[in-house]
This record gives sequence, C-alpha cells and structure tokens, in this order.
Amino acid sequence: MNNNPSVEEIVLDMTKELNYRAHAEQFNIPVLNSLEVKESKNPQIVFLASNSSYLEQLISDGPVQEENFEDRVASSIEQTKTIMKTTKCENVDQSFLFYQDYDSALFHFKLYFQDTIMPVGDGKKAARTLIAYFVEPKMHDFYQFSLSIGPFPFPNDEFVLGKIDLENDLVTKQLTELMKLLLDNLSYK
Repeated sequence: MNNNPSVEEIVLDMTKELNYRAHAEQFNIPVLNSLEVKESKNPQIVFLASNSSYLEQLISDGPVQEENFEDRVASSIEQTKTIMKTTKCENVDQSFLFYQDYDSALFHFKLYFQDTIMPVGDGKKAARTLIAYFVEPKMHDFYQFSLSIGPFPFPNDEFVLGKIDLENDLVTKQLTELMKLLLDNLSYK
C-alpha cells in the first residue's frame, strides 16, 4: 500500500487551497476593534483575528455541490463534533444550539452557538462561539464566520452552557451584538 499522494492528488489539494483564498478575497471582512489579524497555515481558515478574549475567523469549506444548505450545516456540525470528541471535549452531543436565521443586506445566515468544555491540565475550561453559516451566492462556497469568547475556568458564572439567555447572560448578549455587527458589515470589495 502506497501512502504517498499522487501528483494528481497534490495538484487537486493545491487547487483547493488556492480557491479557498481566491474566493475569500472577494470579501471585505470587518474586524472588531482591538483584535489583531493573524496568519493561519490552515488553508481553510481564510481570515483569523484575535486578542486575549476574542477569536474571529472565517473558514471556507469549499463549494456547495448537490447537498442543500441545511444538510451542509448539519454535516459541518457533525465534523466539528468528531474533532471535539477526539480532543476529549465534554458534552459534545449537546454542544451546538440553533439560535436563529439572520439576514444582512447581502447574505442569509444560520446562527448556532457552540459551547466547548475542554480539559486543560488538571482542570477544565469553557468557551462559547457564535457561528454564522452561509453560502456565498456568486461562487456558491460554504463559509463559517465565527466569533468566540473565552476560555473561562469551568464551571463558571460567565454564562450557562447549553442555554441562550440574552436577558441575564451578558457574555452571550455581547457575543450576539458583536456578531450581528460583523455580519451586517461583511461585504464584497
């Protein structure tokens, strides 16, 4: 059995990587104040910015083929859960919560909260991410635009995992307001 990729596989991988970047270059991606734009070696992460509290990123998951948008969202969530399980995150099957459909002037988004409980040393930490899944209508590429806050020591009083409470949970309320600001300002160049 040969584990070396063929020339065709290498060319296909290079083409995918170039397409991820080229297609994403059509976007004017807003950046939250105080976030520093970073480079990523992962070709699917086409934009990354962070500071000590927040992580903002745009991930390209390639073109939408025969499947519909909802199926692609479900597939992306299942792939993420698989990765979370391999990294020993807890409560993985309850980690995604549908929040709402959201429309900006240009795009239709499906918003999900993702709660992550991860082992860190002898303890645990938690993070909350708000993910906006969307299909770009020109190239028909599937994207995940996410904004994360944390990690916090777990258990914590910052937010209640597995629950969306915009009245009493200031972290979730702030995350929601910031994400909607980003989505409303995501545009074409």
